[in-house]
Amino acid sequence: MKNAVHDKRTALKLMLAGAGALFLTTPAGAHHSYALFDHAKLTSLVGTVKEWKWANPHVYLMIDVKKADGTSEEWTLVGSSPNMMSRWGWNAADVKVGDQLTIDLYRAVDGKPIGQLSAVFFSGGRVLLDPAGKSGEDLASGPSKLPNKPQGEAYK
Repeated sequence: MKNAVHDKRTALKLMLAGAGALFLTTPAGAHHSYALFDHAKLTSLVGTVKEWKWANPHVYLMIDVKKADGTSEEWTLVGSSPNMMSRWGWNAADVKVGDQLTIDLYRAVDGKPIGQLSAVFFSGGRVLLDPAGKSGEDLASGPSKLPNKPQGEAYK
């Protein structure tokens, strides 16, 4: 009888440990990397804001970009978390639908119109950097010297 109680307790402990392990691994599986972006090549583009989502886990910026041939293309750009971006001077109210922005970004390696934000140049001259991909030391010290003009190759 004593062994049966011991076996049930052991089985219950194993089930609880398994359930706990399952819950602990779920959030890690939901996170993703920036590996789908080509960090060797910075691109600059000019676009008009269609949508701005300041929400966890990452901010998103959707913009319309006029191409050299006159056609328009919608781009989706991903940034860091609102928490990290606010530490680097960003605010949810910085970007508004209809704003025209010049953006430095890292394009998707597959050529799709998506990218990772690097820097945003506002029409009034303000520049904000995105802290994604920075080291812990860089993050702690805040943004480096701000560029006064786009650094990437112009998108056509």
